[in-house]
Amino acid sequence: MSKVSNHFTAIKYASLTIGVALAIMMESASATPVNPPGWTAGLQLGAPLPQGLYFVDTGTYFERSNSAFGSPKIDAVINLPVMIWSTPATLLGGRLELIATIPEIGVGINPNSPAGSSWHRDIYNYAGLAGLAWDLGGGWSVADHVGFFGPVDTDVGNNVGIGGNFWTFVESASVAYNHDGWALSANFFYGHSFNDNNTGIHTQPDSAQVDFAATKHIDKWEVGLVGYGSTDLGGAARDMDAFGFAHPQQQFALGGLVGYNFGSVITQFYVTRDVAERNYTGYDTRFWGRLVVPLWAPSAPAPLVAKY
Repeated sequence: MSKVSNHFTAIKYASLTIGVALAIMMESASATPVNPPGWTAGLQLGAPLPQGLYFVDTGTYFERSNSAFGSPKIDAVINLPVMIWSTPATLLGGRLELIATIPEIGVGINPNSPAGSSWHRDIYNYAGLAGLAWDLGGGWSVADHVGFFGPVDTDVGNNVGIGGNFWTFVESASVAYNHDGWALSANFFYGHSFNDNNTGIHTQPDSAQVDFAATKHIDKWEVGLVGYGSTDLGGAARDMDAFGFAHPQQQFALGGLVGYNFGSVITQFYVTRDVAERNYTGYDTRFWGRLVVPLWAPSAPAPLVAKY
């Protein structure tokens, strides 16, 4: 794998739950999948990371236009510290990788509105994943990762509807291509949430999504297109109205990405905008930023590696 590809794959798991604050519900009618759509857009989950330990901090800001009548205006911010260990272990020819995060979010509902507004700040569902990634040669690689989002009994989950007091199983199947500075990726997800620990009600529907990107590395720069699509698969109270009819949420977004490799630090910035949505009460505009610091690699003489 080229040095450019290695630099790119160092950001592959930059945010396990980067978009968790990016689709806020109005009462119990509108929420995001616990595995948030768009969180891996521009990240190559399919490509094995070089062996080592990585710290990634991701910040994001989002707003939703209230196109639906009576729906609130939503602003949200999130900070997501992530630790990633690309282990020396292999299984069936694939590299074993472990990921952990405890994100924190802030949500504003109708901010600065004379009719009343509220602000919610708390810990979101923590998460851990484990998986295998295979280098197939010729620039191609694939990976499969499984894990859980853990339950949290917090203000954000109980009163805003972001995550909540339930377990969620998630599996991702990913494919990546790196050659001649081009980086292509598609990450497919399935999520299944269990009943709420307090009420015993299945509030979070199963979900499916795909995050994708096509970028080009030019010296230390990276530019390209990103996007994602997601849909509820039903089976939860959240998608049902008072008459028992299902209203699954769906969205599709596109955007652009720019990144720069400083050597010891890698950065990415991108913006996405919904081009189609259903039952989200409005269109999301999302601003994303990532900072990646390789903390340790076996081949590096110093604990903070500049190259790997």
